[in-house]
Amino acid sequence: MRIKFIMPDYHLRDEYTEMMDEWIKDGSRIAPWSLIEQYQTDEEFDSVIRRTNEAAVGNMGNKEYVPCVTYYAKDKSTNKLLGAVNVRYYLTKATYETWGHIGFGVRPSERRKGYATEMLMLALDECRRMKMEKVFIGCLKDNIASAKTIEKCGGFLRGSTTTEYYGETVKIVQYCVVL
Repeated sequence: MRIKFIMPDYHLRDEYTEMMDEWIKDGSRIAPWSLIEQYQTDEEFDSVIRRTNEAAVGNMGNKEYVPCVTYYAKDKSTNKLLGAVNVRYYLTKATYETWGHIGFGVRPSERRKGYATEMLMLALDECRRMKMEKVFIGCLKDNIASAKTIEKCGGFLRGSTTTEYYGETVKIVQYCVVL
């Protein structure tokens, strides 16, 4: 593996800012949810890190959300921040019917280099450590790259659904990976 997972931390502010500025300039959809937060000040960035880490223990202020651990992915050789992965260890009805256990995203300049596959493989390893037997993963219907990544990692189509996502109606394709 060329990548490693690290926990969100304040010392990553400059790298995070660079990555998010690139993503925003590119105009592509930002994923997973934990990268969507914008900030201007040190205090706001503290809030981004705190909120992301509090999500791991379920302190999200919304009963519909389930706890999820966020890992930032870094290239081992360049130490460049590549993106992030969220892992949910259990699902509610809403998360079962939409996004599933894992969400992932790679910054625009590092796409099409195999990083998403490595990130998803490491996330699936984490699910195995947690003794999960099946992992459900959803992606937007028009996100062919994510669908191919999920399939490359053993995912098979289980269905699709339509849902509201940040004020937009979207179609989600759902996959299952048997561990």
